[in-house]
Amino acid sequence: MGLKAVAADDRSLTLQAPLAPNVNDKGTAFAGSLASLSTVTGWALLMLWAREHLGPCLVAVSHAELRFRHPVSDAFEATASLPDSDALAQLRARLASHGRGRVTLDIVLRAQGQEAVTQTATYAVWPVPAA
Repeated sequence: MGLKAVAADDRSLTLQAPLAPNVNDKGTAFAGSLASLSTVTGWALLMLWAREHLGPCLVAVSHAELRFRHPVSDAFEATASLPDSDALAQLRARLASHGRGRVTLDIVLRAQGQEAVTQTATYAVWPVPAA
């Protein structure tokens, strides 16, 4: 995919990918590449947050809904944002009481200055099992 990190802070992460390795037969970005970048961006943000706030955890997408709004004919970037502090507190409480939890992130993929894909994805989070 050729992705690279282009921005990060304590609430969001942006990953970018070039068009060339992700192009389809129509000369636009392959929908699978757009979905993959969106999903990986959310996963990476949550992994970073979990490592800092919870310790070593595993994260996996459990449900995702994507809306493809516009064809993408240039480099594209996805930005994932953490949910509000209440949702993160609920995730922590669920991990403490049940050993695993879920949280939903919003991811926006932009290309050529416009939203091309929006994704709402729920990720499962659980601690790394003791060896």
